[in-house]
Amino acid sequence: MDKVPEEARNYLMEAHQLAGQWCLPNDRGDYTNSEANEVSSVAIIGGGTMGRAISICFCLAGFETYLVVRNEQKCSTEMEAMLRKLKNIDLIVESVFEDMKLKKELFAKLDEICKPSCIFGTNTSSLDLDQISTVLRDPTKLVGLHFFNPANVIRLVEVIYGSKTSSTAIATAFEACEAIKKLPVLVGNCRNFVFNRLLYVYFDQSQKLMYEYGYLPHQIDKIITNFGFLMGPMTVADMNGFDVMEKLKKENGLKPNPLEQEMWRQKRYGRKTNRGFYKYDEETQRKEIDMEMELMVRKYSQSARPNIPIQNEQDVINFILYPTVNEGFLCIEEGIISHESLIDIMYVLGFGWPPHTGGPMRFGKTEGLEKVANTLLHWHSLEPTDRAYRVAKQLEEVDRKNMSSKL
Repeated sequence: MDKVPEEARNYLMEAHQLAGQWCLPNDRGDYTNSEANEVSSVAIIGGGTMGRAISICFCLAGFETYLVVRNEQKCSTEMEAMLRKLKNIDLIVESVFEDMKLKKELFAKLDEICKPSCIFGTNTSSLDLDQISTVLRDPTKLVGLHFFNPANVIRLVEVIYGSKTSSTAIATAFEACEAIKKLPVLVGNCRNFVFNRLLYVYFDQSQKLMYEYGYLPHQIDKIITNFGFLMGPMTVADMNGFDVMEKLKKENGLKPNPLEQEMWRQKRYGRKTNRGFYKYDEETQRKEIDMEMELMVRKYSQSARPNIPIQNEQDVINFILYPTVNEGFLCIEEGIISHESLIDIMYVLGFGWPPHTGGPMRFGKTEGLEKVANTLLHWHSLEPTDRAYRVAKQLEEVDRKNMSSKL
């Protein structure tokens, strides 16, 4: 943060403080009147990359920590015997595969085993908390604890409340996150929550540049890193695993674009399969340009007829970032998050958004909301069926006032 302009640095510091001043809707409690349960023991269910990294966080913070590794080879009796050892645990963090049926079955078992005061946390990145909580006798105990990869490095946790989540569960989640030196940010329950809602727009726009405009993965990544991001979108997608996107889109009934369909068919899932938008050396994992991928991009883009003109690198940046900013305003409009600066601190800490810009929402304001609104409204007129250009009311209002002032 040393090279970040003072104004942006102060803005992000204020957002950091604001994150701690959480409040549930409908007078259900807030940071001033809610008491956390004492947590000295934590169990993480799921021994994948994320589960292991979360365990490291709690171990290093001095918690009595248990890691329960699910294994398909283990019989259900053996698994239940392992879970029964958790009857006196204070906090559960579930981190199994992103599958609603699997998570509900697990929580139903834990609900029979764990003590009444145990708080249940789920590391889901997109699934409906209210649906998961239906298997619990007391659904107020369930809270979303969305960590980011790598969880032992990224200093952010998206804390999600459902329609029945108690202030005690939120207070406990906040204290646990702060104890492991993470910044908790409270958001509401909706498809993909806040962080991933913006992220999917960011990725979708990046992919449109390939299959509609013929931009190659390394070209897009270079433009974005030149702007100040730590990594380009295609490198990030390969690192996260494109199979995760496949699972989420299928789970939520979202139609894949033609490039995604072909990548899924070829099982181009990124680093884990040694090929995605790039190819990776099996031994060194060194990233290389993949000519097969580039041929695929050229194949799809040759027949595309996009309506939005893109003529230079600045147009590319706007094409990716303006709809991302708009999605942030939609989240605020829907009451999913309380303040735009909280979106900004999430993206600076959790994604490597260039801190000198202050985050996506502050970037939008620096660009000029009139410019962002006018651009998006124009794109919406050219692509009326594309949800990415459904303009938030706040931006529509900015454009309306701007037009009125010119009359």
